[in-house]
Amino acid sequence: MSRSSLIRGCVIILLTFAGGCTIHPSGEREERDAAMHSGKPFEKRIEARQTSPLPQNPTPDQLVEYAQLTSAELEQRYWEWRSAIEQIPQDGTQPTTLNLAAGTAITNGKTSWGSSTLALSNDPMNNIKWPGKMDAAARQALENARAAGRRFFKAKYDLRGKVLGAYYDYALNAQLIRLEQRNLRLLQTTATDTKARNRAGSAGQQDVLKAQNEAEMSGNEIAAMESLLPAQLAAINALLSRPADAPLSVPAELPPARAIAYSDGELVELAAKQNPELIALADEIHARADAIRLAKLQYVPDFNLSAGTDLAGVTQSLLGQATIPVFRYEALNAAIAQARANLRASEAMRRQAGNDLAAQVVADITTIRDADRQLDLLKDAILPRANSIVSLARASYQTGSASLLDLLEDQRSLIDIERLWANLQITRAKRLAEIESIDAMDLSVSHSREAFDQ
Repeated sequence: MSRSSLIRGCVIILLTFAGGCTIHPSGEREERDAAMHSGKPFEKRIEARQTSPLPQNPTPDQLVEYAQLTSAELEQRYWEWRSAIEQIPQDGTQPTTLNLAAGTAITNGKTSWGSSTLALSNDPMNNIKWPGKMDAAARQALENARAAGRRFFKAKYDLRGKVLGAYYDYALNAQLIRLEQRNLRLLQTTATDTKARNRAGSAGQQDVLKAQNEAEMSGNEIAAMESLLPAQLAAINALLSRPADAPLSVPAELPPARAIAYSDGELVELAAKQNPELIALADEIHARADAIRLAKLQYVPDFNLSAGTDLAGVTQSLLGQATIPVFRYEALNAAIAQARANLRASEAMRRQAGNDLAAQVVADITTIRDADRQLDLLKDAILPRANSIVSLARASYQTGSASLLDLLEDQRSLIDIERLWANLQITRAKRLAEIESIDAMDLSVSHSREAFDQ
């Protein structure tokens, strides 16, 4: 084979398969780095992730951290993110492969190098695509990977909200049990006093029976609330990926109320700027725009190329074919129209999601502010007054100037107010956790307001 023939053959091969290298769109490396950084715990086996067991009395933050290390659902979201990233180089690579063919003529059982041939071509079942098609497909895959990453972070904050909500319910039930146990002690004391007064002739048997009934009803309510604790514990353990009956200390008190570092308007604005689902939908909108570009590029013909030579170097061949979609224009037009419709649908979905999230944040803020108002009223006026009323009623009953019914009614009123206090605290905490899930940040810490000012 002459030097010129060899050069021509190499040029043909390069021209044929130059488009076969993988296209890596801008931002792919950053997305890979972000995934690897966020998913370091999931790269290890689950047995190796937890560096230390839960403390005996874990804080809500410790429970959240434990859950995020062990959650199967969160791990699923991470691997879906990684899977979406690995789609990028697949869509950015030419689908064709290199075919090498060699042949020779056999005459009377003899071969001749002069009749031997060598040919290179792409796989005829997979055309050589225009590089712009791979670029558009790779960019579309990148945007879908970004959306998967945002949904990983959404799952992370959703898990945080679920753990906090389950823990708050557990703490609330424990607090209500403590309140009812204190009420039971008061009722038992009242029953004892009533029996003593009955023996002295200053109280009737009816009062004794009423006092006993009130005490037993209180004990029954305590037993009913205590029966809820195992189910609440199982719900927390499910989120922590622990056995349903794994021990977890009953909270000794309600979690302290957390101050909010942002104004109401800023909370709504943060939801629009930082909500992972809204950002994921925006990424999908970009992917749909790339899908339109890719659909338009289907008008561009694909190619087949082959180059051959006889081993004597006398004859060389070069063949090129173009696959022109002459009879597919209607289908291609429909594909473009479909891609545009998908884009409009995604844009509408994002607008609606934004409206829904804004409404949810406003509703949560309204609930929080109303809870703050009621808590202040209870703390400053109603609870002190209710305690004074019970003390006076007890003193009046002991001196015979008030009836047992009056005392029991005042005690029930006090316990109802204390229950309201506890429920308002937990309602406020759960609504704040819900806003934090939407805004994807801890709203009780300002973070020097960097997230809001960006």
